[in-house]
Amino acid sequence: MAGESEAITGFGSAFRLANGLGVLTEVGELIALEPGSEEWGTTESTHFKSPGRRREYIKTLIESGQGSFQVNWLPGKPTDVLISEAHQDPGSRAFEIEVPADNEGATWVIGGFVNVLSRTPTIPIDDRMTCQVALQFTGARTEEAGE
Repeated sequence: MAGESEAITGFGSAFRLANGLGVLTEVGELIALEPGSEEWGTTESTHFKSPGRRREYIKTLIESGQGSFQVNWLPGKPTDVLISEAHQDPGSRAFEIEVPADNEGATWVIGGFVNVLSRTPTIPIDDRMTCQVALQFTGARTEEAGE
């Protein structure tokens, strides 16, 4: 139908994080997800004869970026243990983000490796407890249609 939006919500999204054995494990009760943004670094390449007396730049390395997710915090439950162990682990872990790609059930999957930088529980007096988890993506990421 002309003029009808194809916008979709993130309902049904999932974040999977490798456990200590390397098995991708879904993070439970996910309520927010920020998959980050990859960005090119640049370095100046200006010279004495740069056209129009303008500075020039070339691309260098891609920064995989940072992101985050938030869950309902359930102390000591499997998701809390998974996040805590990943936070204490000095190494990177595999991750997978799955989001809806349309309203018909198709999905889009982003995967790669991530460092869990922090886990910050919030304990309000009159609302649910939540935990914000900060991520540093590392290396190349893949993006493709889900199965």
